[in-house]
Amino acid sequence: MHQRIHVGIVGAGLGGLAAAIALRRVDAEVTVLEAASELGEIGAGIQMTPNVSRLLLAWGVTDVIGKKIVQIRELNLRRQDGTKMGHISMEDIESQLGYPWYVVHRAHLHESLLKIAESNGAKILIDSRASEIQYTTTQASITTTKGKRYVFDLLVGSDGLHSTVRRILLPTVAPMPPTTNCCYRATVPYSQIKKDPVARELIQKSTMEVWMGNNSYIISYPISGGEVFNMVLAHHRPKPVTTVENVDMDELRDTYKDYDPRIKRIINMVPEAQRWPLMVTGPLDTWSSSTKNVVLIGDAGAATSMEDGAFLALVVGEVVKGNISIAEAVNVYEEQRMPKAYAKQQISFLNGAIWQLPDGPAQQARDQAMAHELQGQQSIRSSNLYGDPTTVLEVYGYDVESHAKHAISIYLQQQEPADRRTGVTKALEDKYMNWFLIAKRKDRERL
Repeated sequence: MHQRIHVGIVGAGLGGLAAAIALRRVDAEVTVLEAASELGEIGAGIQMTPNVSRLLLAWGVTDVIGKKIVQIRELNLRRQDGTKMGHISMEDIESQLGYPWYVVHRAHLHESLLKIAESNGAKILIDSRASEIQYTTTQASITTTKGKRYVFDLLVGSDGLHSTVRRILLPTVAPMPPTTNCCYRATVPYSQIKKDPVARELIQKSTMEVWMGNNSYIISYPISGGEVFNMVLAHHRPKPVTTVENVDMDELRDTYKDYDPRIKRIINMVPEAQRWPLMVTGPLDTWSSSTKNVVLIGDAGAATSMEDGAFLALVVGEVVKGNISIAEAVNVYEEQRMPKAYAKQQISFLNGAIWQLPDGPAQQARDQAMAHELQGQQSIRSSNLYGDPTTVLEVYGYDVESHAKHAISIYLQQQEPADRRTGVTKALEDKYMNWFLIAKRKDRERL
C-alpha cells in the first residue's frame, strides 16, 4: 500500500541535495530547509570517484554539469622532488569498475544537483535556519529562527560541520581535529600556468598528481573543464587547527621549499590562501533520535554523504511502498551505513599517513611496495591505495544502491537471498561474478 511520506532535509549542501534527488526518485515528498539567504557552495575541487560518479550518471547530474566536469586519465604518485614512484591508469580502473573517476568544482556540482533536485519536485526553502527541533514517535518538527514551523514524517540533518540537528540530537558531540594535520587549499588558472616553461609540464594531460613529502603532501588535479589547477597542500602544525586561518604566503611557500620545482612554480603563482582544519565527529554511537525519525547524513565527507542519501532514500522507498516503518528504515540505514562511512573516513586518514611518511625505512618500504606500477605490473597489494586492488574494489567499486537493495531484501526475508540453481547469494554473485557478466553484455550492446 502506497503511503505519503514527507521528508524534511536540513541543509542544501551537496549531501542534502543528493538526498533530495534520491528521495524524490522513490516518490517521497521532499522539502529542503537551507539557512543561507542565497544558495551556493564554498571551496574548490572535489573528487567524484567511481562509487559516486555512478550516482551522478544515474541521476543525470553529469549531463547538467556538461563540459565543466573533468575525467581523470591517470594518477601519478611522486616523491616530493618529483620522482615518480607509482602510477595508475584511471582508464583501466574505469574499464574494471564501469564508471569514470571525475573531478569537479564544488560550485558546479552544487548548482547541477540543485537543478536536478528542483526539476524532480523537491521544494527548496532558503533563509530557513533551524532553531528548534522536536520529535515524537509519530512526527518530527522544526522551527526556524523566523518562527516558521514545519512538520515531517522524517527529518534528515545534512547541515554541515556545525550541524544544528547533530547538536540537538547529540549535545555532547562536537567536531574536533583528530591530529595536527591540516591543509591549504588553492587554485591557479591554467592560462597562467601555460605561460611558465617549467610548470606547464604538469598540465599536458588530465592527471591527478600526488607529491609525498616529510609530514606533508600535495595533491592536484584540473577542475572547471580543465581551466583551473586545484591543489590541496597538507601539512602538520604544532597544535591541532580548529578554525579556518589566514596565512602568510611566505610561510606556505617555505613549507614546500624542497618540493618539485614545477609545483613550486605553481605555488608561487598563488596570491593568497587559507589554512583549513580537518575535523571529524565520529565514530558515533548513533546517527538518529530515540524515536528514529530524525537522522543524520554526511558526517564523513561530502562524497560519502551522497552515498548516505542514496542508501537512506532506498530504505525510505520501502516505507513509501508500505513494507516497513520509518523506524525500521532508519535502523537498517544506521546498521549498514555507519560502519561503511567510518571505513571510508579511515581510508582518507590512511592515504594521509602513507603520503606523509618521513624519509627513512618506512618511506623506502612504501615506495618499494608501489614500484611494480611503474612497469605496468599488477600486484594483489599496493601502498598506493588508489591502485590497491582491495581498496579499489571495496571503496571505489562500492555500489551503494545494490548494498541498500541487498540489505532491504535480507531485512524483509529475514535471510540472505540466494540463487536457486547455484546457491550463491546475490551479494557474492555481484562481487565475484556479475561484474564480468555485465561487462560482457555491455560490450555486446556496443556492437
